[in-house]
Amino acid sequence: MDARQPTGSAADADPADGQPANTPDTDQTIGAEVPVVAPRSRRARILNAVKWAAAAVAVVLLVVGVARQWDEIVVDFARLDARTVTLGVVLTLVALIANMLSWRAMMAATGFRVRPAAASSIFFVGQLGKYIPGGVWSIAAQAELGRAHGLARTGSAVASLASMLVSMVTAALVGIVALLLGSPDGLQAFWWLAVVVVIGLVALTPPVLGRLIAVAMRLLRRPPQEITLTWTGTVMSIVWSVVMWLAYGGQATLVLQAFGADSAVLFPVATGAYAVAWLVGFLVVIAPAGLGPREAVLLLLLGSVTDPTGALALAVISRAFMTLGDVVLAGLGAALAIRHRRRTAAVDPVGGVPGSPGTP
Repeated sequence: MDARQPTGSAADADPADGQPANTPDTDQTIGAEVPVVAPRSRRARILNAVKWAAAAVAVVLLVVGVARQWDEIVVDFARLDARTVTLGVVLTLVALIANMLSWRAMMAATGFRVRPAAASSIFFVGQLGKYIPGGVWSIAAQAELGRAHGLARTGSAVASLASMLVSMVTAALVGIVALLLGSPDGLQAFWWLAVVVVIGLVALTPPVLGRLIAVAMRLLRRPPQEITLTWTGTVMSIVWSVVMWLAYGGQATLVLQAFGADSAVLFPVATGAYAVAWLVGFLVVIAPAGLGPREAVLLLLLGSVTDPTGALALAVISRAFMTLGDVVLAGLGAALAIRHRRRTAAVDPVGGVPGSPGTP
């Protein structure tokens, strides 16, 4: 997965961050213990405080979301056996890890091979930002967290945006295929998924995606950049994203079976409904983590395989599984970030990596 991009390594930080920008001659491997000496300015301290505040808001909103559904969670989980809960949590973790690997593959497509530990630290902690309404907070968090591993904000944000586009396109693609196999009537309400798939697949081709990113940089008044994406990295990002949806579909199937669903097309319908529900919830940016619209879509698309009780129970239980998975993996990412910071401090106790001190 060889490519080149002019920003995003420790040696070529974003000019907007107050550091010089140099064009690398080769792919960058992110995650090596390479310290960058930089004193902490007043601006850095302010940004650090903002990061902690954003992290606190995300955690508070996550807790509030769980508290609001606590009664439903208790009632619905009482109907699940230990096998269903265990497999549901495992499949959720598989899906979240596949999502991280999709993001990591997109980073490689843009020219930066991020080591697994660094990718886990950046991605999983940054994912807590999705609990803040607005839809872009996770990207902002990942861009900021990436600086501790030598990534400039611009390079990390570009990969995160591209990865998010991959998730949207694969959600529509999986949704269409699954609904065609199991619930053709659902396509009458979601015909626009075909449009998303066609436009999205074209946009994800490296030549087109590179141009779109360049246009976005101009609109954001960033320095002109020649961005080259690889087919291998882009395709692997799509593959891992499909794996994510299949894992979520397996989780949804287990839960619906616990509530009496036994249709022969349960897995494709559950997988498609889950993917489309996520996509709709994501597009409704005012809803934290898609709360509300997601449940409405599940009710509509699962009507052919389960009753409303089962569909609503899936919405509650899958959200609980995902919240638990996000917390567990964010904790792992935070532990890896602390280890990285300590190793960096041991190598260079005076300077350190810009943006790393106090990174939540």
